[in-house]
Amino acid sequence: MINKKQIKSLAIIPARGGSKRLPKKNIQLLNNKPLVSYTIEAAIKSNCFDEILLSSDDSEILALADDYNEISPHKRPERLSGDKIKVLELVCEIAENQEYQQKYDVIALLLPTAPFRQARDIQAGFENLTSEIDSVVSITPYEFPPQLSVTLEEDNFIKPVFEPCPLMTGNTRSQDQTPIYRPNGGFYISWWKSFLVNRNYWRGKVKGHVMSRIASIDIDTQDDLDYAQFLLDNGKINIK
Repeated sequence: MINKKQIKSLAIIPARGGSKRLPKKNIQLLNNKPLVSYTIEAAIKSNCFDEILLSSDDSEILALADDYNEISPHKRPERLSGDKIKVLELVCEIAENQEYQQKYDVIALLLPTAPFRQARDIQAGFENLTSEIDSVVSITPYEFPPQLSVTLEEDNFIKPVFEPCPLMTGNTRSQDQTPIYRPNGGFYISWWKSFLVNRNYWRGKVKGHVMSRIASIDIDTQDDLDYAQFLLDNGKINIK
């Protein structure tokens, strides 16, 4: 476990203003609270970070930092604000900043579209970040066994993705398939030195922190937002 008295950590919460599938996604209201606020509050409650950057090109989003003493607004440069820009490009630019390099040992990324990741998840990630590990990322099981996946070739001919294909062998019981996980955006935590070398949270020696599917809800569309509200309204998720 990291000794917080010796380790300094920076968190980045990237929240662009533009979103095509769900306009103003990051400040859409979920239970009367802006979506990004769930991530901000989880980061603060975790007590894992010495500084938390709310990075955005949108003044309305950046203004949310005024509501929290622990949050630093980070004006995103225009060249890193387009809808084709990957969030990893932003993290790489911040990681290369000499001022930050001199101050911090750990660089973390928390996506604002994962409102149900909680402080205890972030804390668990830090507990797994040892001197032998480069990064820790949060993951969740796929909703359906990927081993049963197929793709379509020309003229809609089916081709299995996995070999041997359980659909062809008849071994289609989901319980018999090896669990496979996906990233859920809850957190990505890396040693700063490791990130500068790897320029990625998935390279090197990486550990996974498994979160439930409900806690891993990712908001990209109105349907996602409606489902998240349904879970809150019906007590299916308890945020502490």
